[in-house]
Amino acid sequence: MQRSAQKSARRLRMLEGARRLFARQGYARTTFQELAAAADVSVATVFNYFPTKEHLVEALLRPDLERTLARGQHVIERPPSDPGRAMVRLLSAYRDLGGPNWENRELLRLAVLPGIGNTGRMKELVVEADRRTQDQIRALLKAQRDAGQLVKGLPLEDAAAVIFALLNQHYALFLTEEPTLSFQRMFRMLARRVRLVFADWQP
Repeated sequence: MQRSAQKSARRLRMLEGARRLFARQGYARTTFQELAAAADVSVATVFNYFPTKEHLVEALLRPDLERTLARGQHVIERPPSDPGRAMVRLLSAYRDLGGPNWENRELLRLAVLPGIGNTGRMKELVVEADRRTQDQIRALLKAQRDAGQLVKGLPLEDAAAVIFALLNQHYALFLTEEPTLSFQRMFRMLARRVRLVFADWQP
């Protein structure tokens, strides 16, 4: 039991060191030697826990992702009565993506923008996050359609793809415009456009 606690504490030190280094000098410039020094362990120990930097990023981001999706599920189970407002509420559950690790735009780019460093473990995380987000969007749309809040023949796959595309488009805009576009302004734009789409989907 004591050994297990020591391993957990060592892993936590490495993650905390990685978080600080990524925030201070960026993902690309952080070396395994620096990660080891920050956690007061050997480079071999870091490799033993995290064979690549992508494994470290996944370990930092996954708990945040799980909390975000849990918040999304809560909205699906208790949505506002207005369908457009309910979808905006669901998307707002994703807006900080769950925690402080996602505030680092470089890490967020790895997890949101296809083709920018997201190979191997990061690609797997991106694909999983996209799939589970689309599943939640689709589930909310289905519940709304079943309740008669949306037109009866609304194709769920197409509607979910439209909402997900809007979400991704606005996150990409936020990540590429950098300090000129605040997150709050970006999300207001997203919410306005989602409501416009829902105006055409309601009976």
